[in-house]
This record gives sequence, structure tokens and C-alpha cells, in this order.
Amino acid sequence: MTVLRSEHPRVAAWLENFAVPRRDTARLLIDALELISETDLRRELIAATLALLPNLDGPVAAFPAREVSPGESAHAEGRAGRYQLLEPGLPGSEAVLANILTGVLREGGGSAGLLGGHDLESLREHKVRTILLLDDFSGSGSQLIKFHKALRRHKTIRSWTSYHLVEFHVLAYAATDKAARLLRRRFGDDKVHILRACPTFEGAGWTPEQRAEVEALCRTSTGRRFRNYALGFRDSRALIAFEHTAPNNLPYILWKVATGWSSLFEYKGVPNNLLRLFTMRPDPAREPLVGSAGAARLGQTIDLLGRRVHDAGNIAEVLRVSIAEAQRLLRLAFDLGLTNRRHRLTDAGRAELKRWRAAHPVRVLPNRDEPYYPKQLRAER
Repeated sequence: MTVLRSEHPRVAAWLENFAVPRRDTARLLIDALELISETDLRRELIAATLALLPNLDGPVAAFPAREVSPGESAHAEGRAGRYQLLEPGLPGSEAVLANILTGVLREGGGSAGLLGGHDLESLREHKVRTILLLDDFSGSGSQLIKFHKALRRHKTIRSWTSYHLVEFHVLAYAATDKAARLLRRRFGDDKVHILRACPTFEGAGWTPEQRAEVEALCRTSTGRRFRNYALGFRDSRALIAFEHTAPNNLPYILWKVATGWSSLFEYKGVPNNLLRLFTMRPDPAREPLVGSAGAARLGQTIDLLGRRVHDAGNIAEVLRVSIAEAQRLLRLAFDLGLTNRRHRLTDAGRAELKRWRAAHPVRVLPNRDEPYYPKQLRAER
């Protein structure tokens, strides 16, 4: 039986933190959250890593991203350069990511070039060519960039990079658009692989008035001490939580701890009594677009997106369908994991585009006998 979030005892207690007139606004925030189960995280990251490995120069060393102190080197000094996989104390997401990499090795990642060691001695012996940084979520991009700096702080890796013997890639389960842009500037467009666009306030489907009310609620309920986190770390406005952690990119009121306050994600953790809200999503359709019944329009839409035609009005004009139908096709492409929320193709989308164009080298659109290649379209709004 499906439990409505607002009816869950812990969520209901959290809603009572707010005056009755503001609870509907608080419900908007809680209902917009995307809750990712650990099963989904493991399944999708393992599959994505296995799919990515053949496209990387091997051997490949994959490092779970973790927090590092300013000036810290990821490896000990010296030629052997031992690597401490987990930070001292109780580890966080990096422990889950390390276990996921173990799963990749068990499912054949080793034969695809993935190494099991992280010490410099092991990397040197196997002549590593790619270092893959694995993360569950990037809200601002700062943790991945700091971790990248920590790896390059050792003179051996810095030397390998300078001589172009090693290149860095990033694989993240989810990231905000802001983080994705920063990471692509740092590593390069073709070296950043993000499975899912992180939901944020911008794509929550709220009216401008509702968004303003949610932001006002977040700010007024945060307090002065943590006001810089009112909308999440660096104003990320993220709306995603994982079964193993609630990132600080969420608005502070979702992980606030204070006297007289009923916490939701206490200390950014997910309490046991909330776990039943993290349900596993069904597998997305794996059938390729090419040859699929009724997929012609979706294939044409992917083709247009590959030509940087992202506006629903332009797509509707080219395909001669209604704007509503074009919007439905864009939503379908997103639901299938072929695009992000800004209608940019993901790795899976680019793979489908390649298959589509191989099967349709000359595009013939509906109601036209001749091939059609758009040369001029309305400017995007």
C-alpha cells in the first residue's frame, strides 16, 4: 500500500513545525523531493560504469569521491604513495560508492580494464591511463573539484597528467545544472558523465508565487546561524535525497536540528522510519528506438535535439504536431533517461541518436516526400 508522504508520522510531525497557514507551502516542498533508493543507486551506477569502461583508455582506476581537507593529498608521500580509501572516523557516501565499485568488479569490470587498487605503486605497475571519479550527487561541483586537486597534489599524478599519460573522467548519479557546468569547464564536456539531472526549485512545477512562498518559508524558518544554508549549500535549491544520506544542498529546514523542532532528515541522515518512502523505481524501457513500434516521432525528436533544436515550439513546427505533443515527446525523452531537464542529450540519448541516424541516414519527416533539414528556426525563448 502506497503511503502518502504527508500522512507519514515523521513527515506529519515535521509539518507541525509550521503555522497552519504555511503548511500547504511546506507540503509543496516535501512533495517535490525525489527520493532515491539505495537499490536504484547501486543498479544504475553499476550499469553506467560497466557501459562507460569500454569507452575509456585503460587500465582505469576508479576513486569514490570524498571530502578532503584544504591542502590534503589523497596519497601519502613517496613513490609507493599509499591511498587511504575512506577518511578517518565513520565514512559517509564514499563507503557506499566503494561498495558499488566492488560490485562493478564482481560483474566483470576487471576484464573491462577496471583496477582494484588505488596505491600509486599499483597504478604505476598497471600503467593506469584513466582516473574515474565516482560520486552519488554533486550539488555545486566543489567536492569533486577539491578531490581532484587532492589527487593531483602528489607529484607523481601531477607528472602523469602533465605528460598526458593520464586523463580524468567524472561519473555522477545526479548533479545540478550549476554543478554540471562547472565540472564540464574543469574536466571537459566529453569527460563528465551524469546519469540524472538533479531536481531543483526551477523544475518543480511551481508557479512563481508558490516558489517565492517556498523560498520565504526556507529563509524565515532557518535562523541566523545557518542562514547561508537556507536554500542549501551555495543556494543549490536541490530536491533530492538518497536512502543513505540527505545532502546539505537541500534546504536547511529539511535537515534542521533544534530544540523544539521535529526533524525530518536529522543530521542529514535518513532515519529508519522514513526508509519505506524510498521505493525502488521500475526498470526503464531498454528497447532501442530503432525498430520500436510507434517510436518514429520520438526518434525524430532525438534527432532534432542532437541538432540543438530544444524548443517545443520549434520541434512542433518541424514535426507538424501540436506544441502539446512536442512537449509530451520531450517529457518522454526525459522519462526514458535520454535527456536532462533542459532537454540536452544524456550519454544514453547520444547512444540512441547514433543508432537512429545509422538507421535513418536521410530524414524524411511526416507529410513530406523529400528530406528535410531545418536551416532556420525561431529563436528559443
